[in-house]
Amino acid sequence: MTTLSVAMGSALFPSILLQFFRDLYRFTQCSNEQCGFMFRTRKSTLIKKLLSLQESSAKNTYDPTSQGLAKVFLKDIGEIEVLQLLLTVLKEGALGTTCIVVNSQDKHLTACKLWRWPLYRTMPTLKRVPICNDRCNETECLNPYHYFLTMSHSPSKTIRLDSSPVSLPITRDLSDSGICIDMCSDTFNTDGESTGTWCNVAYWEHNQRIGALHCVNDPIVAIANNISHSGLDLSKIANDDVSRDEVTARVRKHIGSGILVSLEEDGIWLYNRSEISIFVQSPTMSTGDKSRPQVHKVLPGYALNSYHFAHHSTVSRTARTIRLSFEKGWGPGYRRQYITDAPCWLELLLSIR
Repeated sequence: MTTLSVAMGSALFPSILLQFFRDLYRFTQCSNEQCGFMFRTRKSTLIKKLLSLQESSAKNTYDPTSQGLAKVFLKDIGEIEVLQLLLTVLKEGALGTTCIVVNSQDKHLTACKLWRWPLYRTMPTLKRVPICNDRCNETECLNPYHYFLTMSHSPSKTIRLDSSPVSLPITRDLSDSGICIDMCSDTFNTDGESTGTWCNVAYWEHNQRIGALHCVNDPIVAIANNISHSGLDLSKIANDDVSRDEVTARVRKHIGSGILVSLEEDGIWLYNRSEISIFVQSPTMSTGDKSRPQVHKVLPGYALNSYHFAHHSTVSRTARTIRLSFEKGWGPGYRRQYITDAPCWLELLLSIR
């Protein structure tokens, strides 16, 4: 039995991918005329599936004219790219989905409109996630999940915390700002020079930290549930002493694909890959009274520069901390007044000169 036939018979491939490899094997055995007909038929099947997914994603806002746009778009790219796009849409952009490279400009805008943001008649400016930047040029990737809307387009809610200090947990040694005393020393300069750990991540449930600090050395880290790639997998963080209430258990489950934390030239960006909102507090996003930092709501599919290097010099070393909660906001206007009232939240403890 050949290696191809063993792989084809295993359970490692989803049915669509399995059929593709069967067709590929048949391709090597057929004449040019037969192969042309076979792949035209196969591509038509893939296109029909993508069209059905495009229609269902739009739900009540579905525009029938978009079917014509989708057909033209899909017929203009190769079968391999159509297959990659279908697998990406089926997996809803799960971390690790590949770049879909084509030699054409602006097609990524059409892909994003059809399979990610059907409500937009004209796509706003999109920010490409860095895991895509290293693989292809911006105008060459058709993966709609490699692009995010920026906060300038978000109907986000900005609120002020009251002047009372946040009541931080005391389950670890903390300075007044909440930064771990035993953290790594400064290892990153805002001019781009990095020599090691630039961030430590702490995961909290209410006022109790769960698990150990996660040291971040790579420029980008995923924080999510059930991830197969490197990063902080919250589903694997367990604490037998914690008795989770129903709300905490539900929020933790909803985290899903979570967030990407990315160290970039202009700051530290957060990409919300989950299906719930996150609420972010950072010293460089505050205006006016620095002792009353703001909390920003970041919707699913949006990206936020959560720590601006342009304002870094105004932030004391002990205040270089980003806090974010999943699904539940805090502060005035919310039932939860303090970050420690949030069911699931993170501290990003920055090691930046």
